[in-house]
Amino acid sequence: MQGEELPTLAGQDPARVCTLPPEGLEDRLAWIRTAILPHAVETERLPDGLALELRAAPGVADALDRLVALEKECCGSIGFVHRAGREPERRRLEIHGVDPDAGVFRDFQATESSPPYDRPTRRLLKAAGVGLLASLIVCCVLPIGAAALLGAAAAPLAGLDAPAPIAAGALLGGLGAWWWLGRARPSATSGCGPDC
Repeated sequence: MQGEELPTLAGQDPARVCTLPPEGLEDRLAWIRTAILPHAVETERLPDGLALELRAAPGVADALDRLVALEKECCGSIGFVHRAGREPERRRLEIHGVDPDAGVFRDFQATESSPPYDRPTRRLLKAAGVGLLASLIVCCVLPIGAAALLGAAAAPLAGLDAPAPIAAGALLGGLGAWWWLGRARPSATSGCGPDC
């Protein structure tokens, strides 16, 4: 669904333009925070407002249509547009005629593309953490646990607590985690759910 016409005024504070009473505005913002913002993956400043790219999870399109209809009733001078996103499996909400720095938009930052780390850096950090954890389990916990349970029969595992096996285990575990985290995921239309 798309808005029919966009306002020409830019830089408005939605909280001042909105005709809802303060408690109604807070209820609306709370609904947006719980029903829409958790699906945001990218926030973009527009010349006259703000845009959100959202995962097309079940119910998101309906929530955006509802938001556009509700906002037409109370914020007629602000243009809300819901359309397909720039990438497949995304929806886009554009808000025109507003000041993108208005206080009401503080929560409107996408979680997936926000600092402190970009996607490759997060993947590297996760892989390094998994590699280190796997190495500690295999090279430290396993020999100690085996020695406690098996006694002298666990002697061949005692050499795993040296620096070389620990480093090799961390490297192999990290490379395995890097591959696992980077493999292609099925699309949301394949029936695997919204978080595949």
